[in-house]
Amino acid sequence: MEDPKSLVSSEKSTGSSSSVLGTIQGLPYRTTQITDSFNSVLAMIQGLHNHHHDHHRSNRTNPSSQFPSKQPKYWPIFGPPDEDLISSLPDSLLQEILCFLPIEDAIKTSFLSRRWRSLWTQMPTLSFTRECFASKHAKRAAFVNKTLARFIGPKIKNFLINFKFDEFMDAPLDEWVLFATSHHVEKLSLLLDGGFLYAPFAECKPYSLPQFLYVNFSLNELILRQCVVSPTSQVSWPSLKVLSINYSRLDTEAIEYVLSGSPNLQKLKLHNCGGVNRISSMSLEVLVVDAIYEPHEKNELVTQISCPNLQSLSLSGYMYRRTFRLMHASSLTKANLSFVMTIDKKDKYDCTKHRSILRDLLEKLCHVEELTVGTWCLQVLSIWEIKGISSPLSKRHCLVLETEICEWDIPGIVNLLHSSPYLKKLVINLNYCDNSKFEFDQTFFDSYEFDGVEFLASTNWIFKCFLQSLEDIVLTGLQSSSWGSEFLVRFMRFLLNNTKVLKKVTIYEQGGTLLESWQFSGPNMNPELESAKRNQILLILSSGFLLNANIPDLNSFKDFLL
Repeated sequence: MEDPKSLVSSEKSTGSSSSVLGTIQGLPYRTTQITDSFNSVLAMIQGLHNHHHDHHRSNRTNPSSQFPSKQPKYWPIFGPPDEDLISSLPDSLLQEILCFLPIEDAIKTSFLSRRWRSLWTQMPTLSFTRECFASKHAKRAAFVNKTLARFIGPKIKNFLINFKFDEFMDAPLDEWVLFATSHHVEKLSLLLDGGFLYAPFAECKPYSLPQFLYVNFSLNELILRQCVVSPTSQVSWPSLKVLSINYSRLDTEAIEYVLSGSPNLQKLKLHNCGGVNRISSMSLEVLVVDAIYEPHEKNELVTQISCPNLQSLSLSGYMYRRTFRLMHASSLTKANLSFVMTIDKKDKYDCTKHRSILRDLLEKLCHVEELTVGTWCLQVLSIWEIKGISSPLSKRHCLVLETEICEWDIPGIVNLLHSSPYLKKLVINLNYCDNSKFEFDQTFFDSYEFDGVEFLASTNWIFKCFLQSLEDIVLTGLQSSSWGSEFLVRFMRFLLNNTKVLKKVTIYEQGGTLLESWQFSGPNMNPELESAKRNQILLILSSGFLLNANIPDLNSFKDFLL
């Protein structure tokens, strides 16, 4: 058997397996610390050890159980000095623990004792990441080859390669993928960098998946980055449930091969993958399309989505010359429209075309229970509202707004509230944006005379009949820049003054920390108490507003609240 010294530098053995746990905890780290899962395993080990030790000591000192044991109820965290905390653990559990360590550190445990010498060679997870190595690419490849040569486990649950890709790595990568598939790998992650898909950014030709990978019966999760997915024949992935393709080359024929050969696929994520004009699957439940950049395309392209069992759809990121058409999506309950339709500087913004695209999507999504809308869509809807065009009537119960709440968002939000008579929950995720108008031309905005303050004041009487069912308002991502936002304060005042059955308002700071929460009891609440709670909410949101707005004193602010 090859000496582990050939893989990593030698460290002195502890000479006693009782110190293995301390050695594992004290190994050097160049990545992150051991995860919570590892800590949970250690806690479980300690609990089992305490229970086993108490039971063993009790039986040894008092077999008949006639006299109470003088054994302490709890030992210190590592137990008495003469006890070996983890030697009694099965190899399978120790190997699971080793999976949470960087691969180099896991190999170093082979110096601890005879038992640990080959323990790492059967770990269910093999992760080779750039953070684990300070050496150059050639030495990384040699390390991976030597490590795999010593692996004797019958199966690999998780196999990860995360390197910067060079062309000379084509053959080694094929061998590593073949090794993983021959060991019935369940989760395969090929996260490569350097092979950008679009000139002039490409540093090298990207990696093409080997054809043998397209026939595999053990894979249930496949994650790819900067790979060329181009099967030459039918794909057979009967066990695959999750597929994530990022910054990779695709075409309609390739994705059709993949989807037709994955009858149990439940989740598909496409991040910055162009060339897909049709997505059709009977099994797909979750579809995420995040950003599409196709600089060589001169014409507008359409992706048709036909997934009758789809439950969640997310269209996000910048979409360049790419739109979407929902053909069959009757099972959808959750949808996210936070995308941005970007254009070239030489192109003129076509409001009519984008308005038609968004209207078609909203009509197809009128039955979903939860809808998320981003700033770009809100500002297209703002033009609708100013022109007197309403959104399709919907049955949604929850509306999520991904926006900063600027002046040009207000009419779009109002337009959505108009079309949401059954709305029970409104979530506002405050996402700061440097350019709130995105790809709109400034002259296009200047052609409309619009004042957000006057607009909100003029719509108060219209909305009283449209906010009859709103019970819950959640505001997330609040930060110092948001606290001075005039339109956030005015919009919240608008909501608080026009909801009739409001039960709860919750505000979270950026990072998810709960700032404050208020409970309302509707018509049965004391009017003065209810008014005080509403004013308290606005005062918190307005901590910077009094200084930034034209409100000179507290009396003027009280008038603003009314």
